[in-house]
Amino acid sequence: MVFIDDLAYGLFSISFAGFILLYTISSMYLVYRSGKKDYIDHLEAASVPMLLVGGYLAILGIWGQFAWPLPGSYNILFFDPMIAFGLVVLAFAIAIMRKVNLEYAGFFGLLVGIMTLIYGWQGYNIGLTLEPFALLLLYAFYGIAGIFAYPVSMIADRLPGHQKGNTWIGWHITLIIFWLALFAASMTSAYIGMSAIGGHLVSAP
Repeated sequence: MVFIDDLAYGLFSISFAGFILLYTISSMYLVYRSGKKDYIDHLEAASVPMLLVGGYLAILGIWGQFAWPLPGSYNILFFDPMIAFGLVVLAFAIAIMRKVNLEYAGFFGLLVGIMTLIYGWQGYNIGLTLEPFALLLLYAFYGIAGIFAYPVSMIADRLPGHQKGNTWIGWHITLIIFWLALFAASMTSAYIGMSAIGGHLVSAP
């Protein structure tokens, strides 16, 4: 079998997806705060890179489950959530392109978020990876972001009908929690990916 070690790039791709979402949401929020309602353009523009990154993650995860390139149960720990995350990003990208409500993609994100928390907790308890605490943080942050993707998606669906200054304070709190969790998750994923590059380059056959 051909040797392919793309775990580091997979981690970077996960962080890329998170940063794209963060950039998009931040742009939308700033446009909304300025009193304009045309922030949907930011969503439509972001759907293209989201589609590409989400598709790559889903394909890489499916390939990993068949090729089994990592040692033992690491394949389950990494590739199961990677497929799910890739599908969530794809679901949002397709929903945006089809101009349908994001609520159901957000609910999918909530389910995947709960699943991610479970995988992270089990991986931490078993002691997988050389940095189990970093693993726990990565899965915890992405799990929280996934859970809060559901209310955030409903906010995005309903916000166009609200004038600036006429929104519930809970919406702002929800957006802040989601933004912070996704930012922390993306930074953690990038850090682990960056830390893995050297070792993976040295160990390549």
